[in-house]
Amino acid sequence: MPDLASPAPSADAPPVVGYRHLPTLLPLAITVLALFFVNRTLNVQEEATLTRQFQAHAARLHDRLRERISTYDEILRGAAGFFAASQSVSRAEWRDYVTALALDEGYVGIQGLGFSQRIQPADLEAHVHGVRAEGFPEYDVTPPGSRPVYSAIVYLEPFYGRNLRAFGFDMYSEPVRRAAMDRATATADIAYSGKVRLVQETDSDVQPGVLAYLPVYRGGRKPSTEALRQANVVGWVYAPFRLKDLITAVLQTELNVAQVQLYDLGPDGGARPELLFDSLSNNDAPVTPAAATPLVHERRMTLHGREWLLRYRALDEFAALNRHDTRWLIMTGVGLIGILLCVLSWVWINTRERARRMADELTTALAEGEERFRLMVASLQDYAVLMLDEQGIVMTWNAGAQRIHGWRTEEITGRHFSCFYPEEAVRAAAPAQALATALVNGQYSEEGWRVRKDGSRFRASVLLTAMRDGNGRVKGFTKVTRDITSRHEQEERLRLAATVFRSTQEGVAITDSGGHVLAVNPAFERITEYTEDEVRGQNLRLLASGRHERSFFHTMWRDLLSRGHWQAEIWNRRKGGEVYPGWLTVSAVHNDAGETTSYVGVFTDITRIQHAETQLEHLAHHDALTDLPNRLLLHSRLEHTLERAHRGQTTCAVLFLDLDRFKAVNDQLGHQAGDELLKAASRRLRLHLRENDTVARLGGDEFVIVLEDLASSEGAAVVARAIIERMQQTFHLPGGHEAHVGCSVGISLFPDDGHDADTLIQHADTALYKAKEAGRATYRFYSTRPE
Repeated sequence: MPDLASPAPSADAPPVVGYRHLPTLLPLAITVLALFFVNRTLNVQEEATLTRQFQAHAARLHDRLRERISTYDEILRGAAGFFAASQSVSRAEWRDYVTALALDEGYVGIQGLGFSQRIQPADLEAHVHGVRAEGFPEYDVTPPGSRPVYSAIVYLEPFYGRNLRAFGFDMYSEPVRRAAMDRATATADIAYSGKVRLVQETDSDVQPGVLAYLPVYRGGRKPSTEALRQANVVGWVYAPFRLKDLITAVLQTELNVAQVQLYDLGPDGGARPELLFDSLSNNDAPVTPAAATPLVHERRMTLHGREWLLRYRALDEFAALNRHDTRWLIMTGVGLIGILLCVLSWVWINTRERARRMADELTTALAEGEERFRLMVASLQDYAVLMLDEQGIVMTWNAGAQRIHGWRTEEITGRHFSCFYPEEAVRAAAPAQALATALVNGQYSEEGWRVRKDGSRFRASVLLTAMRDGNGRVKGFTKVTRDITSRHEQEERLRLAATVFRSTQEGVAITDSGGHVLAVNPAFERITEYTEDEVRGQNLRLLASGRHERSFFHTMWRDLLSRGHWQAEIWNRRKGGEVYPGWLTVSAVHNDAGETTSYVGVFTDITRIQHAETQLEHLAHHDALTDLPNRLLLHSRLEHTLERAHRGQTTCAVLFLDLDRFKAVNDQLGHQAGDELLKAASRRLRLHLRENDTVARLGGDEFVIVLEDLASSEGAAVVARAIIERMQQTFHLPGGHEAHVGCSVGISLFPDDGHDADTLIQHADTALYKAKEAGRATYRFYSTRPE
């Protein structure tokens, strides 16, 4: 019976059914908020990832440029060593040395390798006449003018093109170059200049340049004090660089994705930055920095006391290549869930009974969807998550799987998961064994090799799990894969480091911060005669020889604590009591907080170095092919001979000879036969000479003989005729070949034709040409009278 006390519904009131749809707006609002916050979170994560990637990319570019600069430093040191090893270096010798380096093939950016001679004002005129006499009549030291000290570029290879403009230029006259040259002289080390315009530049494609200098001292040895270095410097080997050519050659295509700016901060790093290079202003293609993600990374580079600042800025191309935008998938998933919730709300409001019937099914579907979505989000970056059916056919595929394996979802769905295995593993039935193991044990895990779509291999960690229903029937498999290539490579590097530690021939000892031994390598045991068990936990002072003062070790610890490393020659004592010399290098190891955690000492037994130095001394003064004295030793012996002849008022002779028809033998039978001919000729020359006479090889087929204590010039003529007769005899070479050559001889006498070694050799060479003009196979004495 109706309640008569209740008021009747108003005719103007809206129907109640209109408010039933309002609850569906709540999940819609939640979905919009969720999309907003998920999008914001993904943006932050993507930008952080991009920043890390660019920092790592910039670090690789920086290391590549630093390695190239280090290579140029070694080239410069080698050039200085070439001067130090020779009493004098001719223009041809310098050209051959630089040509062998092949700078224009493997070291683009370096304009050449040269030598600038230091000249006092009193020697300037003689210097200019000397170079002009070499075949450069237009040579002069530029710019003109009076200065306290001059320098002149006398050697610069390759000696063509732009480099010809630098010939004779006085770099010491220009303040920026002079500052670098003075710093190199004072430190006896490499010094880089500030920004200059190279004299090699023309009016087109002008680039900023810098120069690197390394001093060459008189006698080839580094003076001990700065004053002695200033007094004994004879010149500088140097290398000019055009910075655009240098950096573009080193970084190449990397400049398409990153802007590189190079600033010079001066010798102490505190000067106002001066721009040396900007890839945007030097590239032909118009490129702009990335506007959406202004990624900038700065690093400093120290070049022997000078400081460079390099600024790396990402371009749009870098962001495009490295951004992996997966937000659409996540946003779609969130949106679908929101739509699903809205639909469920609408169905629940309009058809409560139908909602009750579908509740269990929808709840199950929603739970599975949420779980798959959770796995998908959690695995986007590092994990590949797959659902397989009972036979191993791929049913679902997440974005992480696409990133790791390379297939798109539509390409891989329906294929057997064995396509991820290498061919040899498929032939060995590895996929079938994995499924069988998962069926029996519930799970199967392994670490092994897998292949991507493009065929490349990677190291993977795999977990395969069998899925069963409530009745225990297998419904399929879940497969989770992670790319562990980097971890595997790190483990390999650690194993390699351990192998190097065990196999290196230098003794290595690792101690804690207090100097107590933690580990040593087998070379340490061999050199010191102590086993690792005997020294572990001990202080390395047990190796002390007693030859060093306490101040020696105070200096060592002072350098270790202030600079983090120390090296010097040290005397140690073996377990058996023998004292021996060694070269020790100690480096401190620091943790992230900068605290010293341990020390690593590497030392070498240098007992045999004295023998090696003796061998090097021999090689420096003898020809490598014939073992005859070379030009350096010839000059030394000839000077001593002239001193004895001057004191004893005796006569000596210089015979200059070369082999006739040697080039024909070299061309027809090859360089090896030519070398054998030179060695055979050397043996014949030495066969009948007196013990106090000298025979030397200057190079090619040219030889010089010094005859002492001659009674008259006829003695030199007798020797010359005997040599010509011997050289005309047949040479029997390896391989059954025969060679027929002869020789021509030029003779100069002391004191009639000269009083110093250079003059006598030059006059003997002049006489040799007279002998050749006379028809070869003869000899001529030096004479100033025309024939």
